[in-house]
Amino acid sequence: MNRQAGSEGDGEREVTRRDVLKTGLAASLGLGAASLTAATLTPAAAAPVYGGHATVLSYAFPEVWDPHMGGNLAVTAAVSPLYNQVVEFNPRNPSEVIGDLATNWEVMDDGLTYIFHLHEHVRWWDGRDLTAEDVAFSINRMIEPGKPRPRVGLLRPYVQSAEALDRHTVRVHLNYPSPAFLHFFAVDYMKVVPKHIVEAGVDINLWENIVGSGPFKMKGVRRGESVTLEKNPNYFKKGRPYLDRLTVITITDKGTAAAAIKAGKIQMTLPGPLGVDDVLKLEKDLKGQYTLYWQPVTNGQHFFPNVEREPWKDLRIIKALRLATDQHEIQQAFGAGKYLLGAPFPPDSWYGSATEELLKLPGYRLPKARDIEAAKALLKAAGYDPPAKLGKRVLTTPIASDLPDLAQLWAAQMRRNLGLEIEVKLVDGPTGVNAFTAGDFDLGIWGYGYNIPDPDDWVNAIYGPGTRNYPRWRNPEFLKMLDQQSREVDRDKRRHILRKMEELLLTVEDPYIPNRWLLWFYLVSDQVRTEAGPFMPPETVQTVLKQEHWWLEKS
Repeated sequence: MNRQAGSEGDGEREVTRRDVLKTGLAASLGLGAASLTAATLTPAAAAPVYGGHATVLSYAFPEVWDPHMGGNLAVTAAVSPLYNQVVEFNPRNPSEVIGDLATNWEVMDDGLTYIFHLHEHVRWWDGRDLTAEDVAFSINRMIEPGKPRPRVGLLRPYVQSAEALDRHTVRVHLNYPSPAFLHFFAVDYMKVVPKHIVEAGVDINLWENIVGSGPFKMKGVRRGESVTLEKNPNYFKKGRPYLDRLTVITITDKGTAAAAIKAGKIQMTLPGPLGVDDVLKLEKDLKGQYTLYWQPVTNGQHFFPNVEREPWKDLRIIKALRLATDQHEIQQAFGAGKYLLGAPFPPDSWYGSATEELLKLPGYRLPKARDIEAAKALLKAAGYDPPAKLGKRVLTTPIASDLPDLAQLWAAQMRRNLGLEIEVKLVDGPTGVNAFTAGDFDLGIWGYGYNIPDPDDWVNAIYGPGTRNYPRWRNPEFLKMLDQQSREVDRDKRRHILRKMEELLLTVEDPYIPNRWLLWFYLVSDQVRTEAGPFMPPETVQTVLKQEHWWLEKS
């Protein structure tokens, strides 16, 4: 993995997970509040190049513009450069949390209180000052009960409330101490929006109404195709951004995307239509012009039924489909050997099953005949003998990456192994997500790229009570353990709880049919440079998306 260490600041140090844990320990021992200082900019080792127009490839057009309502990369790729957040991940050292609007902060009261001190002289595009009132308003809006908050709602378990202490100081009250809070807070969805605009009743979910503070401003939109942004000349970070213009373009066809890259029309790819095989070939063909960067496994994908509808209320049927799914065939067909087996939790992670453990379990083991017979027995017990009595099912499939191909392969497996007919219904990405969120589907296929590598993210988002739990599955025993592990500070004890949770999913019931865990990648022009040198991939696809920190070297 191409990654360089480095700090980004004016002599002030960045904040790491270790700092947060130390702070929590100091507080618990009664050692008082610890001050954590946020970094901003350091003089660049290499002189930056100003100007130019860069194009970034995304997988779908953003049909949502309100950052607090955004639920996927298609939204935040286009929206993140328009706003700021209180803290962010350091683009020069992506595991570290530094300040964005915050200059520094303190953690107090045994980790229950955070006090953030903000930059002065930050202005909204309309000339109004961005103050602590905007920050407190935005945080409270992120956790507002009963409102759709697909990503920012991950703060709800942690944050009790936020309040402005003065014009440039915000206090955040937590429900319980958690080192995960600050890392969630640094994800690109956690944007500060203008209180005066939202309270005036202006709909910021329309791009024409956006009033941001970020490094780029809206220039124009071609619906379904592209979003073009232009440099904010009044940005509060001196010297940034470097680019004059930034376009986030949507291309869903692999061949078209590859041709655009070969022609030099795209400088950076986010997850899009290109699969692993495609980018490996492009890396070889474009050696010396483009470089391929890999992230760790951060994205799990699955098929899922709506358990509020028949016949899926009987979870034995879902288990039968899971047993009949041929994971090995999926592995051979996609990912060029770089993907991991589909499993409830990330395989080989500190809290998930090891790959060698999975290969011994039903649904993963070989030969496949045993699992197919067990699947048919489950369906017979549920009253579906033969399985064709389930009738034709409809699989809503967003046109994103290789999901249509994967959907067709799985439908073929269900036909071959169970005699079950599944119609693949292709829709655009936003339409699919809206259908899943509204519960307007029979079967679906989608995934989730988690924001931070903590189980509070993946497990809570997919299996918890939020809007990302598309099957609408609720298991009281599982939810009780979910809360227990979130509050457990001892890692070994927490892991024990999480392993019990995964055992329940593997052996008792799971509303999902996992198909694979993906490694995301970035194919980046060698013209892209940063203060740290070449492009540096963030640790997840949901971070470091403001694109204020890099420039294009002239050919």
